[in-house]
Amino acid sequence: MKSKLIVFLLLSIVVCLLVGCNKPFMQTMGSNPMPIYHEPRWSGEQQKSFAVGVDLFGTPYGMGQNVDEVHSVGGDLFAQYRFLDVFFVQAAFAGNGGTLKFDCNDSPCWNKYNNWLDSKEGEDSYSFWSLQEQVMLGTDFKIGFVQFGFGGGILLSQSNGDYEDKRKDLVERGVIDSPADNNEIFPMAGIWYGFSLGKGGRYGVIKNEMRMVYSDNLSNGGSIVQGVGTAMSAGVVYYHPSGFHGGLSTSTQELFSISLGKTFSF
Repeated sequence: MKSKLIVFLLLSIVVCLLVGCNKPFMQTMGSNPMPIYHEPRWSGEQQKSFAVGVDLFGTPYGMGQNVDEVHSVGGDLFAQYRFLDVFFVQAAFAGNGGTLKFDCNDSPCWNKYNNWLDSKEGEDSYSFWSLQEQVMLGTDFKIGFVQFGFGGGILLSQSNGDYEDKRKDLVERGVIDSPADNNEIFPMAGIWYGFSLGKGGRYGVIKNEMRMVYSDNLSNGGSIVQGVGTAMSAGVVYYHPSGFHGGLSTSTQELFSISLGKTFSF
């Protein structure tokens, strides 16, 4: 009987180590790339070299990595300059804010965090806001009705609010794992592909776009690339020849976001 009890305890410890005692991993909201889109190529030839635009976006109700009931609203301003026809540089400024609740949804979480979730603090909603500055250099092509491109750059993020304060407090108390700082600089990569609707995009352009940022502060140790983790956003957007555009996107910290914007070309 005694030996069976020892075996049971050992097995319980092993199971706890493997699946049941994980500290939840939290990211800052500012590490989440906001839905800033790339102005499409309307023809295979030289086109207007300079464009500026504005977008409004929001999440009526969503979820993310260990957060739930995310409500947010934000916007961005961007400028894009095209040179040597196939190359471009894009600079953008974006910000958003809202509320959310803590949750556990990426793996079984340990009892200390689950007990905190059941407390008054764990059931409360927390406010957040974040700012991002992005610079990207890229290239794009159009072959027939198909267009595609890729680019790279940097993203600077600043995050604050009740959520960020509570995140740091829980780290200090040993409840969660979250090495991220409120202010960070990330390498960024983007890729997109889509189709022109009608000759020369007469009826518009529809594209799928993805942006990713990289940092060891975005990894909980499960990454296969030397501990480097990622946060990403991906979306489908429609561009009208008038410059209006709108889309749906998803990201690491917000399940979906709706956006609407206008581009002016010169």
